[in-house]
Amino acid sequence: MHRELWVLGKYIGHLIIGTAMFAALLLFVMATNLLVEWSEPLVSDAAFRQLMKAPEKVILYSDGLLLVWWTFFSTYKAIVGLHRE
Repeated sequence: MHRELWVLGKYIGHLIIGTAMFAALLLFVMATNLLVEWSEPLVSDAAFRQLMKAPEKVILYSDGLLLVWWTFFSTYKAIVGLHRE
């Protein structure tokens, strides 16, 4: 029983860390978007805005994929850890 609780604790901790990384990258994307919006009156170039939107989308989508992968990986490790009993 002690081993199962240990694996469960590691699993929950791993998910919390993954969620924190997701939130940090999401805040970065939001800050980048805000900077692009604020720079629009200064630059007022559609090509610049499109150029800056591309990295935002890449980071946002890769952040979502990382969260999904992290969750599946954590779940897999927890299942393997429980089957070792």
